[in-house]
Amino acid sequence: MVLDDLNLNDTAVNSQHSTGYEVSLAARIVPSPDWFVGIENFNLCDKNGWKRRVSIDLFPYDAGTDSGFTFSSPNFATIPRDTITEITCSSPSHPANSFYYPKLKTLPPIARVIMAKLKRKKLGFLFSQPNVTTTDNEVQDSVSETPLDCETSLWSSWGLCRGTCGNLGTKKRTRYVLLQPANHGTPCPDLSEETHCEPDNCV
Repeated sequence: MVLDDLNLNDTAVNSQHSTGYEVSLAARIVPSPDWFVGIENFNLCDKNGWKRRVSIDLFPYDAGTDSGFTFSSPNFATIPRDTITEITCSSPSHPANSFYYPKLKTLPPIARVIMAKLKRKKLGFLFSQPNVTTTDNEVQDSVSETPLDCETSLWSSWGLCRGTCGNLGTKKRTRYVLLQPANHGTPCPDLSEETHCEPDNCV
């Protein structure tokens, strides 16, 4: 799931087992290379059983894999990788930080995840029965063969132009896969693109 518009509503259906009552999720904040929102090990149960509905406000985090203060910072790796940290209105404390609002005490949530219990289903143990034939009163499993085409994100901003002064340089932009193709759907296109340019910082 990708959040590239705060007015965009994404939905998904998830199955949870009684022994797996915690859920984790993460959604990238496009076009940043390593900012995200998410929850970790959220308990879907209380003393009475499954919670019927929960609403959780989400705040931005920095995965620590890339350097930069803004959404569109170039994809420069942080070496060594930093720890995952919450982005606040005062941290990173730099005016270039896209979330830098020193007059605020806390940032407002930038997204919200709502989880609701749809139904409860009892599951039995499944055994392999290769010699048992089905009857007209049994429902046979079917698998959808609908082709799924590859879906990609929009292109990132062009990176810095690299090269020597007096010669043409190259700059690069990238995109990433949102949905892998399946059932003979259209394969994914190139995920990176280069073009010639005049090197930066030449006099």
